[in-house]
Amino acid sequence: MSDRSNTIWNLLVGFTILSLLAISFKLFPMNKKYSRLKARSSNIQFGTDKELENIITFLEDRLENRSEFKFSIENTPMMLTNVLTLADGSGRRNKRNRNAVRVAFVYQREEHFQAQIDYRGQIFTVAVGDTIPMVGEVDLIDSKQVVIKTDSGLKTYPTPGNEPISKIEKIIRHEKLG
Repeated sequence: MSDRSNTIWNLLVGFTILSLLAISFKLFPMNKKYSRLKARSSNIQFGTDKELENIITFLEDRLENRSEFKFSIENTPMMLTNVLTLADGSGRRNKRNRNAVRVAFVYQREEHFQAQIDYRGQIFTVAVGDTIPMVGEVDLIDSKQVVIKTDSGLKTYPTPGNEPISKIEKIIRHEKLG
């Protein structure tokens, strides 16, 4: 071999050795990091947590117990009369106090007002001067109220949408407007 070939081979072997040393200095710290990460990851558990599994089991049991409940609906919810009080007074009845006098609606006929009154499950269509049995005589009907003269004096019954408000509510409304 010639000197030129020996020199090229020597340079090539030298660069290879230097490259291997440089790479080993680079790879040795990376290998240490990898070993530490591997040691830490050996403690990690994959899957679900025991506490989470207990909560899920509890919720599934509760859901299963609730699915055993049977509901029966007395009134058909899709019937409009179970939801609204119709203009003719039919439809849902207020069951709170059947003995109370309730004004279903008021309408104007020619020059005077008439009202439909619900009392003890009966419906009365009345004008001024008419008498409602066991209640009294109708004294006044206007768009906001019906006044009935009873044994104990005059009683006012508001029309739907004109429910009476307390003095405190009147003061609050006045302050908001003023």
